[in-house]
Amino acid sequence: MIKVGWLFYKNGELFLLNLLNNNLPLVKNINNLLLTGYYLTNIGYAIITIAYWQSIENTIELINSLTTTLGKIIMLLALLHYNNIFWLKYLTKSNYIKQ
Repeated sequence: MIKVGWLFYKNGELFLLNLLNNNLPLVKNINNLLLTGYYLTNIGYAIITIAYWQSIENTIELINSLTTTLGKIIMLLALLHYNNIFWLKYLTKSNYIKQ
């Protein structure tokens, strides 16, 4: 998950630069906030998952538990990612209309 966050950070910078008319200080700040939020979401979800982890008796239960947990966090992160993209595009479009 660390590699995925870093890839979003690097590629997202180009996307944000294009979206925000090459305003580098603003892009750096937004990108750092998004990366921090990504890592905090992962850490928080991992802590909650470990705190409420049920006892596992065999390998099948382990695989089932891991796939369910990973599926939930991937879906949550995808939802947050597309939500961020939507709002960034919406806010920049409304900004263009006002200018």
